[in-house]
Amino acid sequence: MKKSTLERILQVTVALTVLGILIFQLLGINIFSKEGLVKIPSLISGVVLFWVLYISFGWKLPLVKYIVYQENINGTWFGQYASTDFTTNKIYEGEIAIVIRQSFLRIDVTSLTENYINYSFGEAFTHDSKSDSNQLIYLYSQSEFNPTDDKIRKGTSELMLHFNVDEKEFFGDFWTNHNSKGNLNLKKVKSKHAKSFLEAKKFVK
Repeated sequence: MKKSTLERILQVTVALTVLGILIFQLLGINIFSKEGLVKIPSLISGVVLFWVLYISFGWKLPLVKYIVYQENINGTWFGQYASTDFTTNKIYEGEIAIVIRQSFLRIDVTSLTENYINYSFGEAFTHDSKSDSNQLIYLYSQSEFNPTDDKIRKGTSELMLHFNVDEKEFFGDFWTNHNSKGNLNLKKVKSKHAKSFLEAKKFVK
């Protein structure tokens, strides 16, 4: 989790605590009195409940999500890839799907083609408030259980999220440890998670 996100969570927590104290004051309860001290556990429970609900589903809701902003990219994305092998100068092109499983605290990316499946093992989804941009970076491997094995094909993808009217699109580049580089162009096609490349392709129709 980014430092800025943690700072925002702290700011909101302080604001909620102050709001709770003001509500007690309006009810005639001085939080700093003997009677008020008994209410502190209720205040803490209220703040904790807010964050439990927000982390569970509140971050996806319109307007409410801006309390601690994180764009919802959960679901299946489908599009095209083009890759150049610098050893042979051969260009490869084809269709690709990426399946993103996202919660407020973590993210997981699986990429699917007709012949390969890649699993992410290091992910970061960040929002730059200055440029109002979202970037997804992830390391991936063809091995789900031993991703750091140098004998296995792996790489890095850097994607920028764009909004085109009501559509969400990812554009970006990827690199592999087999001396190749390529680009991706993807559109979100379903909030559901595809279990295979063929299922993802059906979502497009």
